[in-house]
Amino acid sequence: MTAQIIHKTAKLLAPVAAAALLLNLGGCSLFKPHRAAAKADKVQPVVADDQPEGQVIDPEIARREVKVPKIKTENFEIGAFTGILSTQDLQADLIYGVRAAYHVSEDFFVEGEYARSSVSDEVRRVIGQPFFPKQVIDLQTYGLSVGYNLLPGEVFVGTRYAMTSVLYVLGGVGNTHFNSENFLTYNAGFGLKVLPKDWLAIRLEARDRLWQSDLLGKNKLTNNFELTLGLAAYF
Repeated sequence: MTAQIIHKTAKLLAPVAAAALLLNLGGCSLFKPHRAAAKADKVQPVVADDQPEGQVIDPEIARREVKVPKIKTENFEIGAFTGILSTQDLQADLIYGVRAAYHVSEDFFVEGEYARSSVSDEVRRVIGQPFFPKQVIDLQTYGLSVGYNLLPGEVFVGTRYAMTSVLYVLGGVGNTHFNSENFLTYNAGFGLKVLPKDWLAIRLEARDRLWQSDLLGKNKLTNNFELTLGLAAYF
């Protein structure tokens, strides 16, 4: 009697055990993907809404504001200069004058100038051969030149300050007057222009002024060297 009850109970519980076994096997395959997805969610980085997709770190780089130095866009330049003029066969003396230029383009400019100086025949008077009625006489010169900017760049003052600069060449023709005579004068030279401000220029310039002279009794082409320092403004 007892064996029959156990046998009947086993028959009744067999379907339940089979269903439980199926559920257990299904649970292994059903729940594992959910666990893997949960693990993947834990390792994925959190990306802000305003960041591009795939960007993990938002770099915070301090951007330095760069100011590009440049020459003032105005085309006219006017200034004054002073320096030394060494006249061949005579003594060197102070020269001073004014310049006005028009910048046709970034490379070319046209410039007019007027300057005054003096010449002395003191060295000739010592040996009894004076050239002029008096020892010192006035000299005036003016001319028109064409210039070309060769090497634009910068000049550095220390390690933190830079000024715009340009190396240029120029040449032209004009007139020189002294000892009651006029001499057709050619000039050629080069200079360095530095701009501490975009409207202000400092000019260091060397020129050779050439004219025909017969002071020594023979007509010859003389080289009269000039070195000047000047200031100019753009407008």
